[in-house]
Parts: sequence; C-alpha cells; structure tokens
Amino acid sequence: MIRLRERITRLPLRWQIGSLVVLGLLTIFVLFDVLGRSIAEDAKQRTVTGWANIATSTATVIDSEIDLEYERLEQVAALLGQSAGPGSERLLLDGFGGAALGHAVLVAPDRSVLWSSASSAETTAVVGDPRILDPLTTGARYASGVVSVQGHAVVVLAVPVRGPRGPTGVVALVFIPAEGVIGDLVSSARGLAKTGHAELVDLNDRVIASSESSEVLGPGEHPDFYDPHLAHRTSGVGLTEPVGPSDPADSGQRHDMAFVSLSSAPWGFALGGSDAELSADAVRWERQTVFLGATSLLVAMLLVWVTTRAVVRPILALAAASRQIASGDLATRVPLGGEGEVRVLAQAFEEMRDKLRAALSEVAVEKSRYEGIVTSMADAVVTTDPAGRITAFNPAAAALTGWAIDEALGQRWRDVVVPRGTDGPGTGDHDGGTGRMTLRRRDGADVSVSVTRSAISDRDGRAAGTVRVLRDISAEAEVERMKEEFLATVSHELRTPLGFIMGYATSLLLPDAPDDRATTRRFLGVIADSSRELEQLVDDLLDMTKIGSGTLSVTPRATRLGPLVRAAVDRARVRGPEHRILRSIPTSLPLIHADPRRIEQVLYDLLDNAVKYSPDGGSVTVSAERTADEVTISVVDEGLGIPADELVSVFERFHRGRVARARGITGTGLGLAICKGIIEAHGGRIWAESPPASARVARGSAIRFTVPIASHPSADTPDEEPAPASASAPR
Repeated sequence: MIRLRERITRLPLRWQIGSLVVLGLLTIFVLFDVLGRSIAEDAKQRTVTGWANIATSTATVIDSEIDLEYERLEQVAALLGQSAGPGSERLLLDGFGGAALGHAVLVAPDRSVLWSSASSAETTAVVGDPRILDPLTTGARYASGVVSVQGHAVVVLAVPVRGPRGPTGVVALVFIPAEGVIGDLVSSARGLAKTGHAELVDLNDRVIASSESSEVLGPGEHPDFYDPHLAHRTSGVGLTEPVGPSDPADSGQRHDMAFVSLSSAPWGFALGGSDAELSADAVRWERQTVFLGATSLLVAMLLVWVTTRAVVRPILALAAASRQIASGDLATRVPLGGEGEVRVLAQAFEEMRDKLRAALSEVAVEKSRYEGIVTSMADAVVTTDPAGRITAFNPAAAALTGWAIDEALGQRWRDVVVPRGTDGPGTGDHDGGTGRMTLRRRDGADVSVSVTRSAISDRDGRAAGTVRVLRDISAEAEVERMKEEFLATVSHELRTPLGFIMGYATSLLLPDAPDDRATTRRFLGVIADSSRELEQLVDDLLDMTKIGSGTLSVTPRATRLGPLVRAAVDRARVRGPEHRILRSIPTSLPLIHADPRRIEQVLYDLLDNAVKYSPDGGSVTVSAERTADEVTISVVDEGLGIPADELVSVFERFHRGRVARARGITGTGLGLAICKGIIEAHGGRIWAESPPASARVARGSAIRFTVPIASHPSADTPDEEPAPASASAPR
C-alpha cells in the first residue's frame, strides 16, 4: 500500500486525480458486486431450503403410504397365523389381493408359492429375491430394491407369518411405485427451478421412481451424494460432483440436492436442480456491474481530463519559478497566471521571494559573527546538518582529530570523529547533553574526550543540525572506565525488568485498562516475573559481595543429583525453547553432599549461559559421572566457544568475554564468578574447556565442576527429591 501511494504521488496532478477517481469508482462497484452476489446467494439458499422442506414432506408422505401397506400386511400375516387351513388362508389372501399398491404373494419357508394374486413374472421376482425369507429370521419388515418385471420398476414389501408352532412363511406385496401414489408424489415434487428433478432410489442406488420416467431402473443421477446418506440412513443438503456423460443434457454440471432417507424402507428421496441455474442471478449481476463500471470510468476520466487541464498549466509555471528561487535566483519575479486559488498561490510565491531576499541578508551577518566565535575557541567545535555531515570545523577540531579543515567539511560526522565507544547521556547524532567518548585520531591514536551537544533548530523548532564541543579528557577516562562499564552493564540489566513492571503496571492503572480476569492475571504474571528478575539480580550482587568477603554460607546434606538437574533443565527450557537440552545422569550415581538450592542455582546459571552462547536449535547436554570420591557434572554446548586465553578469566567477577561484547549478548559478568564461589564453598572445583578454533567439529564449550559424595547418606532419603522452593524463580 505504501509503495502504491508513492507511485501515485510521483504522477502528474491530472493522473493523480484520475487515479483517485478510478480507485473510488472501483471501490463502489466492488461493494455493489459483493452486495449483489450476497443477495443472489441468499435467494439461492432460500430455494435450496425450500427444496429440503419439500423433500422432507414428500418423504414423510411416502413413509406413511409404505407404513400403511406394512400394517395391512401384518394384519393379514396375523390372521394367517391363526387360520385353520389352506381354505381359510385363500379367503384371507383373496380379500387382500386387491391392495391399493399391488398384488400379494404367500411364500413358504422352502420358497414354494402357497398363494399369489400377482402375475407369474411378479411371482418369480418375489421367489427369486435372495432375501425374501429374511423376515423369518429377523422378525422385521423387509423392503427389496427395485427390479425390472416386464419393463416395470417393481419393489417388494414382506412381513413374516407365524403360526402356533413357529414361522409358516412370508406374505409379500408386489407393487409398481411409479404407477401409484408414490409415483405421483415424486413427479409432483420437482421443485421450482427449470432444471429441478426428483427421484426415489433404493439401497443399491437404483431409481425406483423419478420425475423423469426415462431414469427409472437406472442408476441414481448423483451416486457420490446419495451413497453416504443411504449407507448411514441420514439426510442432508449439498452440492454434487459434476454429472457424468451418462446424462448428456446435464453433463459437467453440478446440482444442489436435498436428500431424505426413508424410515420405513432402506430407500431415499432426492430433490434438486442445476447449480448454474441457481447462480444465474449472481452471474447476471456481475456482468451488469462490469458494464456500468466501465462506462462510469470512461465518463469520469473524460471529466477529470477537462477539469485538470485548466489547472495544470499555471501550476507548471509556478513549479519553474520555484526551481529558480531554489537555485538562488531571487531577482526574477513569479508569473501571476491562472485563476482562483492558483492565482492566490502565485501571489504567495512572490511574497515569499521578497521575504527570502531580506532573510538572506540577515543570515549573512549572523554567519560572519558565528565563524569568528568558533575560530577563536580553544575547544574543538564541530557542527553537522540533519544528515550528520560536517558544516563547520574549527582549528582546534583539526588539531584534536588530525583532519584538515578542508578535508573534514562535507564528510559524515562518524567518519571524521570516529568513536571507539560512548559513555553517558546524549550519544545520538541530534540529541543534546554531555557525554564522553573515545575517538580514533586520523593517525590511529585513541583519545578520550568529553562531548557537549546542543541541537540546532529552525524557526519552527525542527532539528536543523547539531553543534558539538569536544574536550580532551584522556587522563581521567582510564580511571573511570572499569567503574562506568560495570554501572552501564547493571543499568542495562535493571532496565528490562523495570520497563516491563512500569509498562504493565501503567496499563493496569489506565482508565481503559482490560477488566477481564485472564488479561489481568497475565499482566500481573509479567510484573511478578520481572520483579523476580530484579530480585535475582540483587541476590547475585549480594552473593558476589558475600563471596568477596568470604561469608557465603551453604547448607550441604545428602542429596540426589537427578531431581536438581531435572528442575534446572525445565527452567532453562522455558527461557530457551528453541534449544534441545539433553540429560545424561546415570541412575547409579551416589548421593552428593551439597546444598540443593545452591547446586540447582549453579546448574541453571550454566544452562542459561550455554543457551545464550549457542545458536538457535543447538543442543546443550548435562551429564554426570563419578570420579573417585566426588561427582563431576558437565554442561556442554555447541555454541561460540571460549578463546584459550579466557578459559581461566571467565570466572572472574564482571568479566565479559570478547565474544559477548562483539555480539551484544547481555549479562552482568557475575554468573560464572558466583558459580565458582558456590562450588568452592562446597569444597569442589570448576573449570572451562573449549576445543581450538581450528577443529573441524563445532567449537562449543564445556563447563565442568565437582561436588563431594555423601559419606553417610540418610536412611530416609527419598528416591526422588522435590525441586527446592526457589526452582520457580527465573534467574
């Protein structure tokens, strides 16, 4: 979006106006198109919902018709089970033979026909149905799939006949659904669309009855949609897959269909129509929108061209005049052309030209006065413009930096006054205040200087540059260096948690602060975590003070190492989730004689260091082994390594190695010194190892320390000691 705006602003005015008009019209027509599509989609959805309601109603009526015939069959079956003989059975069946939907057949358990009012072909279809005798074993109603008998689609309903001594047969009803009430219902349920169609399908996805008579006995038109519903006896509405070549009229089209499974038979009723027909309104709306949009754009562009033509020419003349003024030509008058606001603008340019001539005269006087003052000063004075380029450079600055005045003018401030480091407030290019820095002279020598900065502002208060006064303070800089480095490091470490506490506490105190419990708890959690960081930093300083004075105390006891390692690893994983932290602690290790809280503190500090100095995704391994009467614990990483000349000095207080300073890794330089003090208070040793830089494998580093083995472990020492209470505090 920003790049598009930049490109538009680079265009001529008439094209900018035209572009904005085009964007506005396009936005309006896109909104109209979305609205039309939404209306068309809503109409389509109402049609599909109507189809679903029709399908449900039709399926309900079909179910009631089939249930009625089942009930009649079951009444006859009950009377047949109580009949006295074949004569009475024939009388009952003769009376049922005129059923509303078809003809009756009585089948014996051996599949012989005891009685039939159906044609021979229909009787054969009944006897040939492999599942016609299922009611004898299930005792339930049975409905067959559709079969072809003499060109007609025929289905069979059957119920069991039970006599006093058990099942005596099955009475079945043979009927043609397409010629009865069911066929009329299917035909009348086409729906409202021109392409609407309805069909009744059996469990095998064959058409029992259809609004298109040619489809009867054939496969269902949308088996991909019917089969899941038939298999699970469910109902639903959806969009089918494209119709195949079996139906040339609808080939390639997708239909919106409503499907309802019958409850009285394993059949389903489907009703729907072409999705293209239902979406025709949306397509027609889109075409009309495109036509109207194109026409409106042409008319709008013509009007824009006519309107801007009378404005652009005078503005181009004013642009030429402004370029003359910018080049220093204040003698040429500005042409007063154009009408209305354009003429007012030209008059304003002419007034500006007159005032500029007067202002330049005043500036020349002030410049001469300023140059005299700066040249006579004993301190180095350097002024820069907002881009940081030197605009003034007095003789004292030349003597301090070793640069000639002519060479320094126009150079960037940082290229001439090359800083080796900054200390104190106001170290930016345009801010004010006083600070110190070590600069590198042109001959390579380092000089410590104090820098006083003042911002140069224009009449509107905007930054117009910076003036710097530099004074050589090399003598006192070295004395302050160590002190200032430590204060800066501690200040940096304090600033982060204090910033979190202040920011989240202020957010909670605002009038519009979040009032939901989860957000408040999250804010309070951040404040608590930051408070614990501050507490830990203070504890580290106190620990360092105790170590320096020899008053650090530990309370050793028989302790298992495994739980301490596990607690430290869990905390380290929270701080460095992108690293893999591995444990290799043998279960056979003896108990150690150590203060659990202090040893966990050492483990966590070593893991935290390993994570800081390891690449993202690297591995850190904690391992332990018994050596004589002590246990050696190692924390090994795949990180930046430790130079050979720093393997001993890394355990000194406030030591921060070259790698940490070069890469900007935060820390106070107290962690390893505290670890050394704690381990030595236990009577152990701690040291660092790192392979040489020429090794072909990842360099990494290893910190190892020892703790003594408990000589008399307590009998009630648990197998797994819980983590100390301080384990939850971040370090």
